Amino acid sequence: MSQDLEHDPEPGPPRRPRQVEELVEDKVYGFARPRPYHADVTIPGWNGRKRIAHLTDMHFGNVTPLALQRGAAALVNASHPDLTVLTGDFVARGLGHLDRLTETMAAIEGRKLAVMGNHDWWSGAADVRRALDAAGVEVVDNQWTLDGDGEDALPVLCIDDWTTGHHDVEQARKGLRGRPALALSHNPEAAPELWAAGASVVLSGHTHGGQFYVRRWTQALYKTLLQVEFLNGWYSRDGGQVYVNPGVGSSIVPFRYGRPAQRAVAILDLQGGEERLPEGRY
Repeated sequence: MSQDLEHDPEPGPPRRPRQVEELVEDKVYGFARPRPYHADVTIPGWNGRKRIAHLTDMHFGNVTPLALQRGAAALVNASHPDLTVLTGDFVARGLGHLDRLTETMAAIEGRKLAVMGNHDWWSGAADVRRALDAAGVEVVDNQWTLDGDGEDALPVLCIDDWTTGHHDVEQARKGLRGRPALALSHNPEAAPELWAAGASVVLSGHTHGGQFYVRRWTQALYKTLLQVEFLNGWYSRDGGQVYVNPGVGSSIVPFRYGRPAQRAVAILDLQGGEERLPEGRY
């Protein structure tokens, strides 16, 4: 049985103090600033607790104002996560802003894990990796790594970009031996393969939430013409879940429209327990 959830929650009460709002620059003409999106997520078979910040599609380049990317980093630090994960597309359509990428990623405190996206490969994956390494970001390719200690230890299964064919799920799962795991993939369409590999929750990006989101029309267009199954928000199928984060930047068209496509920084509170639908709110 499958169940899809639209990334269109009702507005809730403020979840953060006013000073966090002030960290994000409001006066960027024509661009809505990223907002924190909170969700409580369970990982079956795991006994720990962990807060994860999830950033994706930063797209450093001429199309996205630096203020938005710096604001996203500030929101991550204000949430005090145990781990920050980044699911690719660090650049837009070139390598001219790698210094800004390094500067902004270095400002994020704590451990940072990343996987690559299609724009990173198209622009120059080796250069993007060097910029991330200089910022203290661990790029993990087709393998898993352990985060945390004791009951809070959680395997994070990381695959390289699915769109450009650099992923290898079988290689990534080696040695996992059925342990409960979280997975990172830039493209959410890899989720069924990752569920089959034992990762019950997949974090992704890639779609920008549809960029211009009109209820029902955008979802149908992407599914029919582009064969995109997972466009925005949470999807639950086949005993697994995937979250499609709309991300922060843009690669071609700078503007976004519609709540599911609004720029977001995901703050995910993970805990063990039986599978249940995530409770998300802005």
